[in-house]
Amino acid sequence: MSLEHPLRARDREPGPQPEPRPAPERQSAAPAPIEGSAASPRVLLIMLGLTVGWGLLMQRFGSTGNIYAVMGPFALSVLLVVVALSSSKLAIWLRPHRRGVLSGLAVGVAMTLATYPVYALLRSLVPEIEHHVAALYAAAHQTTLAAALPWVIAIIVAEELLWRGALLYVLERRVPPALAMTISVATYAAAQFGTGSWIVMLLALVCGTLWTLQRHFTRSLLSPLLAHLIWTPTVILFYPVTSL
Repeated sequence: MSLEHPLRARDREPGPQPEPRPAPERQSAAPAPIEGSAASPRVLLIMLGLTVGWGLLMQRFGSTGNIYAVMGPFALSVLLVVVALSSSKLAIWLRPHRRGVLSGLAVGVAMTLATYPVYALLRSLVPEIEHHVAALYAAAHQTTLAAALPWVIAIIVAEELLWRGALLYVLERRVPPALAMTISVATYAAAQFGTGSWIVMLLALVCGTLWTLQRHFTRSLLSPLLAHLIWTPTVILFYPVTSL
């Protein structure tokens, strides 16, 4: 019979066992609505419905005393819808980085500086364009600058978040990027053609293409937004091309 050392026997005695840790609960983080249903026809229809509504309201351009009082509130409703559907994406799209900011400023300034000589050239080639442009400015200047500017900024932000933001994002989940950009530009120009002016539609095609390409190559919505915020108020409100 073997005798064990009492200390060794004590070491083998089972001690108090630690209480088992409860398994961590799985946290189900609900994805942002637009991310979870980006390919959903319902979301695409909402985006396209906003573009149709935009075009229908633009038909009041020139026939109402203050187009900004019509388009401004609608632009705010567009912003609310887009933010509700893509709130998590907005932080990514609008995150400032050097390439996005610098390209936005550069393109906005370049577009603005190029607008005046291009218009002068077009006026020399097509003299009747001056009458059409003057009529557009008359319709756009039926209120004070102080009253128009806040609505213009809201409209610009809504246009970028809709056409270069949410709509383009949804389209790129369903069709190739080139086709998605084409549809985005085409619907943007079609909505602006609600004014009944081929000049406005042509400008929307040119500017919309530039801003969509900015969005594509910089992967930032801030870049076209900055360019848009520089060009539109300057050319439409501050320094009309007809004043030079």
